[in-house]
Amino acid sequence: MNKPFIPVIHSIPSGAALIGTVLDKYPINKLCSCKLYKRGLNDTYLVETEEEKYILRVYRRGWRNKQEIDFELELLSFLHEQKQPVAYPITRIDGGLTTEIAAPEGKRYVAVFSYASGYAVDGKLDTKQSYILGEVLAEIHQVLNSFKSSFSRPILNNEYLLDWSIRSITPLYQYRKKDLDFFQQKIDNIKNQIAELKLTLLAPGYGICIGDVHSGNANFTKQNEPTLFDFDQCGYGWRAFDIAKFLHAALRMKIDVTVKNSFVEGYQAIRKLSESELTSIPVFIKAAHIWVMGISTNVVGDVLPYGWFTDDWLDERLAMLKILDNVESDNFIT
Repeated sequence: MNKPFIPVIHSIPSGAALIGTVLDKYPINKLCSCKLYKRGLNDTYLVETEEEKYILRVYRRGWRNKQEIDFELELLSFLHEQKQPVAYPITRIDGGLTTEIAAPEGKRYVAVFSYASGYAVDGKLDTKQSYILGEVLAEIHQVLNSFKSSFSRPILNNEYLLDWSIRSITPLYQYRKKDLDFFQQKIDNIKNQIAELKLTLLAPGYGICIGDVHSGNANFTKQNEPTLFDFDQCGYGWRAFDIAKFLHAALRMKIDVTVKNSFVEGYQAIRKLSESELTSIPVFIKAAHIWVMGISTNVVGDVLPYGWFTDDWLDERLAMLKILDNVESDNFIT
């Protein structure tokens, strides 16, 4: 009698198996290899043919539902049609954009994307590249004002960015009630600050955001032509949050203030931010900081082990939140 398999939380599909079960459904010829490239919220594979490269993403079970995945892929296809510099989904031979696979933990979805030309700059982002990235974000925001979708996507609002995050953080640090109370106080302050600003719920200040724009999610060619990728955190929200998310990532990467300023300048060269939007950016940086914490703690026991979340982990992020309390818009916007 065969013994039942032990339950699996997060499997790593074989690259070779993906060639035979997924990639054969796409108009991709002369395949050479499919290799695991990166593990994160999803599993990313580098696909190589004799002439081209592609990126294959296996969405992690439980992170995004089919509606949310379809929204992201439809959005990227739209941006590609509008000639925006993004890595776009490759259409299957039958016209679909996703392939369902039966993983040990249950049903998972796969999408294949064009390869972003160039190279990653990460913390080496320079002033010119930052300016260009800001311009591209503003142009994408403008183009997305006319995007319509029948699929649903989480709204980047207080409930998702803040309340959901503290619910994810709390179970891991219940013994640090004083610090959790501090986080809740900061969340309440952020909500009040956002409410006082009376930010618009209409375009161009509000609309679809990418949710994770930074120098690690864009490749640049030698001619400084960028291609943006990884729209997994996109959703409806205030566009100032997209700018704040970049600035938060830049803080973590220790990118120079002049380079950060250049991003905002590039954005404003395309779309001038209102005074209330400028004032909101430091507030949204704090919201982004808490949201990133929430995303990390939400994947404990799956993407990240429990041992990852030490007292030092929380202390470092508490210290950063206290620093962000003293950040004003004048510190990064010229």
